[in-house]
Amino acid sequence: MHARSLRLLTLFMVACAPPVEGPVARSVGAAARAAAVPGDLMLAIGVVEGGVRLPAQRVVDGDDHVPVAGVLELRRGRLDTLALGARLAGVAEDALRADTDLGTRAGALVLAQLGRERGADAARLGSWRAAVATLSGLRDDDAAAYADQVFALLRAGGSFAARDGERIIVPAHPELPAPAAATAAAPARKRDAAEYPGAIWFDTSCTGKCTPGRPDGEAAVDTIVIHDTEGGWNASVATLQFDPGKSVHYIVDADGARVGQFIHEGDTGYHAGNWVYNMHSIGIEHVGFVGTPYDPRLYAASRALVESIRRRWDVPLDRTHIIGHYQVPNGHMIAEESPPCTDALAACETDPRYGGVSRHTDPGVTWQWCQYMNTLGGSCACNDTDSTWTCATDGTEAARCVNGQVELLACTQGCEAAATGGGDDDCRGATAVPDAAPVPDAAIVEHTDEGCVDAAGRRGARPAAWAAFAALALLAVRKRRR
Repeated sequence: MHARSLRLLTLFMVACAPPVEGPVARSVGAAARAAAVPGDLMLAIGVVEGGVRLPAQRVVDGDDHVPVAGVLELRRGRLDTLALGARLAGVAEDALRADTDLGTRAGALVLAQLGRERGADAARLGSWRAAVATLSGLRDDDAAAYADQVFALLRAGGSFAARDGERIIVPAHPELPAPAAATAAAPARKRDAAEYPGAIWFDTSCTGKCTPGRPDGEAAVDTIVIHDTEGGWNASVATLQFDPGKSVHYIVDADGARVGQFIHEGDTGYHAGNWVYNMHSIGIEHVGFVGTPYDPRLYAASRALVESIRRRWDVPLDRTHIIGHYQVPNGHMIAEESPPCTDALAACETDPRYGGVSRHTDPGVTWQWCQYMNTLGGSCACNDTDSTWTCATDGTEAARCVNGQVELLACTQGCEAAATGGGDDDCRGATAVPDAAPVPDAAIVEHTDEGCVDAAGRRGARPAAWAAFAALALLAVRKRRR
């Protein structure tokens, strides 16, 4: 073979070689082998759950609305897989939640037990469908659709993002049948029951979760409470349907693509940890984690939901009526009817008088209150920002507080955070706009370590294989020039 052809063939083979397994893939593989369950199946479930993105170590709160553990996101659904996993692993539930690898090993044990109970065969992936549906903790029709989603992913295979930039590979299994149309369409059949157009209705018993009706009648609702789940969509739905005491009216998915409703707006949900606030509020959960930036598409879906709720209820567009869970008074410390916390976010979060009786801190420091309220047509407050310019997550706006007044900038060419100690964030091409005025849309593009990200959060990073090919090609050229 010609030397040049051989060199090109070598470069191509190296560039297309399978990536080296990272910590998440190794953890799942080891757990699957130890429990004698299919590793590809565990990876597929972890991708569907979003559990492959969980940090290796987490600081857990015993009162989280959606406690989850491991890449399978063990949870308190129709089947309490979190309790079952702790029992099978012989450790406390909080230990599973804090250590994702430990939670993953417990998840493999749970999956193995469900497989044995339902006649699954480690050599036949298709035989695990019933076990996967049960693992979901969802109601029958949703569980069937969930299993179809997992097996559709297994059938197609692919490369998926995991924590810390890792890519995990799920091999394709074309031998698996395509999902049945009847179960795949099950959630769509329930949209007519929801009050928000397009929302998925999740049948939820009021027992331990809500009181039918509103004590003050039809004009009762004047507040919306913003929550975050601390778990993925499926874990959150299963928990909010079945875990007693965990309640909310609506849920918005992490990418804004789905909105779900559990209880009617006219019913009093137990979501705020404060009976007076529960009587007068509607709760919205957002799939996400405290400390992790929220997707601009989630904000857009949440705002559309709030606008719809306000067409049915008199909710003022200000920060004493659209509030975070962290602002709700703790009735064990102060009167339940006290106004919401108006201190700076960090002060509210650490003040034992707020966060409801369980002292919740959601939705956390990464929630963009000024941009959220401004786009709704309302206003934020000085306690929602800082004395220096601070960029919104999508780079289209910056906010600061000066002399007790909030100032906003529309960043028409993007917003960049200054280096530590470097002063204010940099709002390029900034145009001053008054508080509560609409901020114009902009096609913002910023460069990150993972490639190019636009305002909608779409990444344009080069595939790893092409990056490797380019690096090797450059090396070959340099050697030739010598």
